[in-house]
Amino acid sequence: MILTPDMRARLCDLLREYESTYPVPIRVEQLQLTQRRFTGGAVETERAFLEVEVSVAQPDNEPQRWVLSLDFDEDAGNLFGEGAQEADLRTAALIVSANIDEWWRCKAHEVATAAIGRRLS
Repeated sequence: MILTPDMRARLCDLLREYESTYPVPIRVEQLQLTQRRFTGGAVETERAFLEVEVSVAQPDNEPQRWVLSLDFDEDAGNLFGEGAQEADLRTAALIVSANIDEWWRCKAHEVATAAIGRRLS
């Protein structure tokens, strides 16, 4: 699975369509597909994460930049695999936008949800 520059650009374009649905202005600035290794006892596994850098502009507050780490292991192979189609990227955009929305709405009171985000500024 790979997120090519063309796929990344198209996914960002699709995510722009969801900006008006968020409770505050949130814009996806960058996307990167990464692999992380986890060790559980004697077993080592590798999972795919989509790193999503967002900017948040709230009224009467300084702009904020965050990076969200979305576990995309189950979806990445299907949506970013060889021969990915427009429908696959639209599905990926829907999943990412739903995760962004849930993270923003729940980060103040759900520890697990807050943990996917790290504030950069």
